[in-house]
Amino acid sequence: MEGFLRTLCLCIATSLLFATLGRASIATACCPKTTNTVLRQSNITGYHRQERGICPVQAVVFTTVRNIRVCSDPKKPWVKKAVKFIDSKKQQATRVTTEVLSTNGTEPTRNVTAAPL
Repeated sequence: MEGFLRTLCLCIATSLLFATLGRASIATACCPKTTNTVLRQSNITGYHRQERGICPVQAVVFTTVRNIRVCSDPKKPWVKKAVKFIDSKKQQATRVTTEVLSTNGTEPTRNVTAAPL
């Protein structure tokens, strides 16, 4: 019986340790605050939105060409413009140009389609 209790305590302690480490890794991935740094649109490669909840602040997290993360206030006008710019760039990149042979097989036709987001 004593061996069972030791094993049970060890399992509980291990579970608590992993649960604590898991939360810590999530917290470090969050932006603790936003910065006033303004980025050039040409230096931004992508972004994602951070919602308040697990993370302390709502933010737009930009990734730069140098792979640096910049946490920005989503209410700032330059941030809204940059998000629109990146979205339009992504939309242009998803357009696919395909050549489809016509039904008689002699002359190719060009169709330009936009993939849904």
